[in-house]
Amino acid sequence: MGSRVLSEPTRRARRRISTASENNPIPGTFMKYGQAMSEDCVERAEVAQSNTYTWEVVGSGPTGKSVVDSGYGEFGIPDDCTGRTCTNHIEVGTAVFDRVVADIMIEYRNAVLDARLEDEPDPDRPLDQVTIQVCDSNGVEMLSATAVLTYPVVTVADTETYRKQVALAEKRERRRRERRDKAIAAGTSAPRSGPADPRLAGVIRNLRVEADTVREEVPDADHCREQLALAQHTVQAATEAAARARISGTQGEFEHAHAYIQRWTPRINRWAAFLELTTEAYADADAVDALADRISLQPPVDN
Repeated sequence: MGSRVLSEPTRRARRRISTASENNPIPGTFMKYGQAMSEDCVERAEVAQSNTYTWEVVGSGPTGKSVVDSGYGEFGIPDDCTGRTCTNHIEVGTAVFDRVVADIMIEYRNAVLDARLEDEPDPDRPLDQVTIQVCDSNGVEMLSATAVLTYPVVTVADTETYRKQVALAEKRERRRRERRDKAIAAGTSAPRSGPADPRLAGVIRNLRVEADTVREEVPDADHCREQLALAQHTVQAATEAAARARISGTQGEFEHAHAYIQRWTPRINRWAAFLELTTEAYADADAVDALADRISLQPPVDN
């Protein structure tokens, strides 16, 4: 993470200078009023400045020290980094520290998972410890804390779960591109170069995102079919085993097979329901994509 670019403080007092005009019937009174207003603005500006703070996080690692992140904000206003509204420097330091450290952990975990998918060794940990410093509006240090980082272990199960997630994402992306290519070839969607009316690009993009979101809300259809088939085959095999055990009079085998039937029969109903729900969601997503296709072909209309 580099240095965070933040917006200007939302509260900034401005000094207002008033001058008397030649037509003012009471110039002396006007000037006194203007002077009072200016002093009030200065006071409010000083208060606003005292409510501001700055923070900086420095990390130490194998390559030395470096600034991980930095920023500033104002008490009573959500911080651009954390989104939290703080009232003192301790709250600022706690919120920033939690956010920055969490980002470091997530980025390292993702780097490890990506390396393992490529059959590469785990990358070195980027940082060993971090120090946060929070200062007031005058640059005076109000809080400083240092912590040694403890990275969570990335297990084999984590890697396999991530591998499945990546494979599912790639499959969805491949299907999305195939559907789009077919629509373009059939002339029902504008080419990838852009819609007929460039002003509709944002609308079309939002519809594409909406369709992808609907598909991601439900389990993968192929996974549902696989699990449904597994449950059906398991129940069928257990039913046949129970029938053989009944004929042979083997009570233990019969009870064992009967237990399988009881456990796996509800799974048939569950995965069948999942598949129905997934099919319905995919149909809804396809309808949204089709709407985006139609809009992409709309010619520009002059207002």
